Amino acid sequence: MASKTGESSSAQASSDALYCKWGTISFNNLLQGYDIKPKWNPVLPSKKDTTFPLKQGKITLFSVFFKFCNFRLPITKFCKSVLDEYQIHISQMHPLGLVKLRHFEFSCIALGHIPEIMVFRAIFILVWKSPFFTFD
Repeated sequence: MASKTGESSSAQASSDALYCKWGTISFNNLLQGYDIKPKWNPVLPSKKDTTFPLKQGKITLFSVFFKFCNFRLPITKFCKSVLDEYQIHISQMHPLGLVKLRHFEFSCIALGHIPEIMVFRAIFILVWKSPFFTFD
C-alpha cells in the first residue's frame, strides 16, 4: 500500500466531510446520468454512514469523480493499472489527481499512442495530500 508521508494533524479532514449528504433523487440522477448499472448494486449511504472504513463488498466513489474528472464505469484498463501499480484504491484519490491521470490517458490516445505506466511515472509522482493521494 502506498505510504502516507508529510501528514499533519491540521490538514485532517473534519469528520463532517465524510458523511453522505445526498438524497434519493440526486443519487438516482447520478446513476442515470452516468449510466451506472443496477447490476453493480450501487447503494446510497444513509446520513449516518461514513465513506471510511469501506463496507465489505463496496467501494466509495465520489460524485465529483464523474462530474469533474470524466471518470466512468467500467474503469479503463490504464486507470486500473495505475491504481494497481501504486497499490491505492480509487476512493483514496483526490479528484485533481484523477484528472491528471485521465488527462494523460486522453492525451496519449489523441496522439495515437497507447498510455504506458512507465511514461506516466516519468512525468508524475504519487504524493499524500491529506486526506487523499494525488499526482504532482
